[in-house]
Amino acid sequence: MIIRDPVHGDMSFNESERRVMDTRQMQRLRGVRQTGSAYLVYPGCVHTRFEHSLGTTAMSRRVLDVLRRGGAQIEPEQADAASLAALVHDISHLPFGHTFEDERKLFPRHDTAARMKYFLTQTEIAQALDASGLRDTVVSLLTDKSFSPAWMQQIVSSTIDADLLDYLRRDAYFAGLRQDYDDRIFSTFMLADENLAIDLTRLSTRTELLHLLRLRYFLTERVYYHHAKVASGAMIAKAVEIATEHGLAETDLYTLTDDALFHLLLGYEDPRIDRLINGVCERRLLKRAYMISTAEVGRRGRDELIATYNRSVESRQQIERQIADAVTINPDQIILYCPDISAIKEARVRVVTRNGLSRLNDPPDNPPFDVKVVEDQYERLWKFYIFAPEGYRERVGQVCERVFGEPNALV
Repeated sequence: MIIRDPVHGDMSFNESERRVMDTRQMQRLRGVRQTGSAYLVYPGCVHTRFEHSLGTTAMSRRVLDVLRRGGAQIEPEQADAASLAALVHDISHLPFGHTFEDERKLFPRHDTAARMKYFLTQTEIAQALDASGLRDTVVSLLTDKSFSPAWMQQIVSSTIDADLLDYLRRDAYFAGLRQDYDDRIFSTFMLADENLAIDLTRLSTRTELLHLLRLRYFLTERVYYHHAKVASGAMIAKAVEIATEHGLAETDLYTLTDDALFHLLLGYEDPRIDRLINGVCERRLLKRAYMISTAEVGRRGRDELIATYNRSVESRQQIERQIADAVTINPDQIILYCPDISAIKEARVRVVTRNGLSRLNDPPDNPPFDVKVVEDQYERLWKFYIFAPEGYRERVGQVCERVFGEPNALV
């Protein structure tokens, strides 16, 4: 089976993969946008997790081919299982899930073992995987951190993997950003001690690898952390948070697409939810009224903010109500955004040098200068925001300076 893709061209899939694609759960991903609400900033970003899943599968096959040509002994069943895992690696994604899973901690992450096992063993996908004879292997590969051989898991989930190699190109393409990596990176993959690694003994490999990491940073800054995307995502997450007061549960979202989620939320007929979701749909977004970055509070201050406001829904709601009361506005129109530091990517790429297998950023306390520059750039992306309606920005900013005891970095 051949599918034409705008990013990778013709992609080939076998019968086992076709059966999985045709399940209801995989087809749902056609309605889950890959970059969430980034389409409000980059109108072309309407590509979905379905296309990304196909692309990740194609990239996994490409990496496997390189490993074989390098002399790795890979059984056909291992290759098929790794590619099937790549195909279903995002099957448990909820619409706009990163926002309310990672940023507001309303539900567990999409890749938790429990949710992944549900999708792979309790749905139509289970039957499709059974037909391939590889269901147990695929489930273990995606849920068991001690899976062996490790390289099979690392092709799907590591710092430089098939997932990254697809989404960097795909997201840049649909955002209209003329950024790309060189295909030479594929030829640098190798196996070392049953781990997937990059061969740094080859000429210019380090340059290509650092370029890939910088590209990841570029898209993170320009697309994933764009302030309008962050604001709109926070509004959706706040609406979901309010909906949980009406009894909304994590499992209620398992069958939904992005549009179906909006329909469900508006169905509660709660004026708070209506304001938030209609604000996103009509692009009447809340604005940045207050900001703190690591530059203002340091790593220790940042970590304290995360511990207080990212990991406690109650603490976040309390401070939102306090700010709203101070400026006499509805509490749903004040949103505190405090991402976890886990969202900051590291350069923990497995590499092979003349000294053997190591990590690109080893030793962790004193990584090579060029690697540290990339990691420091990521750290500087962390921002703490308070969002408010346009007409309240100045007053909210002043209140926040008193509440948090730090000057507004937006001023």
